[in-house]
Amino acid sequence: MPQISFQADTQDELIEMVRRWVTGLTIEAAPVVEPSPAERESDVREVMHRIRGEDSRSLVIEVAAAASRGAALPRDARLLKRFKKTNYTAFAGMVGGPNKLSRRIAGRDLITWDAAAGGYRIDPRDAEVILGMTAEDGTSSGQARRRPGRPPGPNHTKVPRLPGAAATEPAVRLDTDA
Repeated sequence: MPQISFQADTQDELIEMVRRWVTGLTIEAAPVVEPSPAERESDVREVMHRIRGEDSRSLVIEVAAAASRGAALPRDARLLKRFKKTNYTAFAGMVGGPNKLSRRIAGRDLITWDAAAGGYRIDPRDAEVILGMTAEDGTSSGQARRRPGRPPGPNHTKVPRLPGAAATEPAVRLDTDA
């Protein structure tokens, strides 16, 4: 059975859209402005640099590799095994993080679900940028990567311990005898 849905910011806008549809009036959609190739590449690079989760980054790269072959990455038992997951719930977070970043930066999702193929897709133009970045970094999908010269994120900061310090002592000592 076909389904029709409407989205609006307010209830009044929604009622107006439904009224126009029922009475046969056309609803003018805002024109979609396609970003330039340079803007698109910049947006995808920024999204990739901001992805924190190793699993999310690996999934994005695998979906990009499938997109470069004109295919979707199937959500199947092999995918579960590759990512060492027991169910598909984890993939919602692995897809959600990059998509949330992409919506903020580029105004669109990076990864989409293709119900007909039963898998995840990325626009081939985005895939080209992602795979190009992976080749530039010299890394595979299973390795962590970071923008060169950039310190690790706040949750990954490593502070060297002072020689002879016990594991329970703070990593940094403050001298109060000034």
